[in-house]
Amino acid sequence: MIQHFFYGTLCHPPLLAAVIGRVPEMRRASLADFAAREACAEGVGLGFPILVPEAGITTRGLLCQLSDKEAEAISWYEWGYRAEQMDVVGPKGLEPARVWHPESGHWEVGDLWTLDDWMPRWGALKTEGAREFIREARQIGPEAANRRYGSILLRAASKINAQTAPLPETLRRKATPDDVKIEAQDIGYHGFFLVEDYRLRHRLFDGGQSEPLERAVFVSGDAAVVLPYDPARDRVLLIEQFRPGPMARGEPNPWLIEAIAGRVDPGEPPETTARREALEEAGITLAELIKAPRFYASPGAKTEFIHCYIGVTDLPDEAGSPGGLASEGEDIRPHLVPFSRLMEMVESGEAGNAPLVVLALWLAQNRAQLRAKA
Repeated sequence: MIQHFFYGTLCHPPLLAAVIGRVPEMRRASLADFAAREACAEGVGLGFPILVPEAGITTRGLLCQLSDKEAEAISWYEWGYRAEQMDVVGPKGLEPARVWHPESGHWEVGDLWTLDDWMPRWGALKTEGAREFIREARQIGPEAANRRYGSILLRAASKINAQTAPLPETLRRKATPDDVKIEAQDIGYHGFFLVEDYRLRHRLFDGGQSEPLERAVFVSGDAAVVLPYDPARDRVLLIEQFRPGPMARGEPNPWLIEAIAGRVDPGEPPETTARREALEEAGITLAELIKAPRFYASPGAKTEFIHCYIGVTDLPDEAGSPGGLASEGEDIRPHLVPFSRLMEMVESGEAGNAPLVVLALWLAQNRAQLRAKA
């Protein structure tokens, strides 16, 4: 057995169990002349701590004994850290333990970090992320899983969103935990996105169980889509950009007319995403967000879930500017069009993507009420 000293997120028992498969016996301990400070990148806190030498500061944590296999899982999870054998102060005095230090130059140093501050924002998300990370690391290796860690957190956030705000069950048969039996779940492709191959059985409407079914699922995170609308001028702002999906299908012109959209970052409310993307993609600030339908974009094969909004705002003739993030290869052109022109494009098919069509139809249904308030 190998004794470890944990001072950060691994002090959270559910997260530790997600990594090693159990909650071991833990004892309080401390490390002198080191501070636990938040790791940062470009000035933004990343939600986990790094040890920094600081005279007179004591970092408190937990000691536990782990097997070789468990210690290996910890080393996968602590990517970007190096293990060092150190003496820490335990219940019976000085004890040797493996302590994880950040690799030199890997992260910037932020404010003092505490588990109590971390828990409300990050606890559930990072625990679900750790569970998914270990599952992927066992299949594709820890290095590949660590390269995908941002996407893993996106998936974890989407799963939490699905469980905390599920779709209503008024017409559908109510589901039970035993309705779907997953017999195998394997990774067929991994990159920024993921394709998973499932073998499963599910309950039938006659009460029985299906035969084993082979299904592939394209895994991505949730997205927020917003259609800026000026009710006084009765106009909307649309964007135009290149899309690889239509290109791969063979569409002669793969530049699409769309509403503003972007992925929902881990721990971020979809409303925040909508406002951020409106500023990034078109240079506009939204005065009010109105919830519109939310839905699965293509539930036969994709996990992507869309949160739609109408963004009430002022759209004078000079509103909107070319946008997008150069770091993400975005090249976006805005268009101000009357509501009538939008509906013409829905009718002709030029507004050829589901979120824009859904938002246009929702706006058509609620437009009179919005204009009456303007």
